[in-house]
Amino acid sequence: VVVYENFLREFPPDGASSVVSARDERLASVNGYAELLEVGSGMAFGGGILYVHAPDEAEGVSRMILEAFPEFRGRIVPVAQDWLGRQYAVDLVRSSGEQTCCLLFEPGSGEAFEIDCGLPELFDVEFLEDPDTFLGADLYREWAEEHAVPTPPRRCVGFKTPLFLGGHGEVTNLEDSDREVYWSLSGQLRAAVQG
Repeated sequence: VVVYENFLREFPPDGASSVVSARDERLASVNGYAELLEVGSGMAFGGGILYVHAPDEAEGVSRMILEAFPEFRGRIVPVAQDWLGRQYAVDLVRSSGEQTCCLLFEPGSGEAFEIDCGLPELFDVEFLEDPDTFLGADLYREWAEEHAVPTPPRRCVGFKTPLFLGGHGEVTNLEDSDREVYWSLSGQLRAAVQG
């Protein structure tokens, strides 16, 4: 698939390609969505640095995100997860026609970031030009030197002490985590801090 060839060259798939059984109709008109599913629906890339959600996983992942970020209710469809458990989603409110806006949800920092680009640009440009920001590639390399990278999507590497509670963005503050538990705890702590 030409659309994601730069991404695939830099972050090859970790296994055989999967079959796309369904598409999320909310993203049917989003540029690059159908091609992304063809490239790797339900697959990990680059040694587990990124995982592309299968359409049937989106609802469960949405619930997990919205528990921590309820202000985004009704406006997101998750498309991918990085090794730190951060979620990439399409913003349905800010996307229209050919214009797509993506969001990055970080449980460790308790923040959501708008990424003013579509899916092809996110994967083929942003992930390649700034992998440290968008994929935590610098921490990934450090972590992978001494630890196994957990198998996505059910597991991730999470911050022991969240950044919004004074934790540091260092490998010594990371641990292998169950994704759901990590997100739930981070969401509860975020709500307590904001409350």
